[in-house]
Amino acid sequence: MARREALMACPSCRHDRNYLCGRRVGCTRCNRRWSITAGTVMSGTKLPLTTWFRAMHIMTSTKQGVSAIELGRRLGVSYPTAWYLAKRLRRAMTERETRYVLGGSGPDGAPVVVEADDVYLGGERNQGSGPGGKTRMIAATERYEDGRMGHVAMRMVTGFTSRAVRAFADTCLTATVRVHTDGLKAFLAFGTPARSHVVTVSGSRRPSRQRTAPFHGLNTAIANLSTALKATHKAIALQHTSDYLGAFCWTTNRRHNMPGMIHAACRAVATSSILTRHRAYDEIPVLLG
Repeated sequence: MARREALMACPSCRHDRNYLCGRRVGCTRCNRRWSITAGTVMSGTKLPLTTWFRAMHIMTSTKQGVSAIELGRRLGVSYPTAWYLAKRLRRAMTERETRYVLGGSGPDGAPVVVEADDVYLGGERNQGSGPGGKTRMIAATERYEDGRMGHVAMRMVTGFTSRAVRAFADTCLTATVRVHTDGLKAFLAFGTPARSHVVTVSGSRRPSRQRTAPFHGLNTAIANLSTALKATHKAIALQHTSDYLGAFCWTTNRRHNMPGMIHAACRAVATSSILTRHRAYDEIPVLLG
């Protein structure tokens, strides 16, 4: 998995070298000082930092996530405060995940392949087993030579079209990775002169449970997402779905380092952008394509 890094810049002169002065940060060029929470999702918070750290621990210590009601009970805050807190933490995780792309080398340096599939996610107005009222998304996972699942990426799309597939590939995949998909016609757009595309048609057969079987890791990730959402939430609104997907991918991609979850959450918050309460409730959903 490749990484796109960003530095903490001064809000006045955009200089990226700074120093700590108590609980504030100072710029080495213009000497402006600002709060360590300024410019992040914690900007303007009235909650003590200990409450934020407790929320980070609660939201990262379980695979299925936690609802705002349960988070409020554990923290001793109201439901609106808990919802806004959870929303901001999910946004920080989501923004952090956008800095990574799938298709780098594995732990042993061997190249990995990426498997992708189309997914219909049950939304707030589910109208049965068909696609009506459901959210369309593309899910992709890395697969190592021994069949192990690597990192995961999931994005909502306007539809399963060539344009949406190309937007997903440009956003989430490296330029030279090999992509394995099923027979969906729109997935032909994954193929480029640099990026190879392999089609594996499984038909209506039951997916194999062997680790080395095609799409085993991808189907596992999709099943885990469905379980996490259904076990915790009755429904999720469309304008918040991208943050739920981002938080799920963030947690899944760090599953092998549970002791480092809090440190990773702090890095995600420190490099995030401001999210006001008005924008959190009324924002427009982000769809690729």
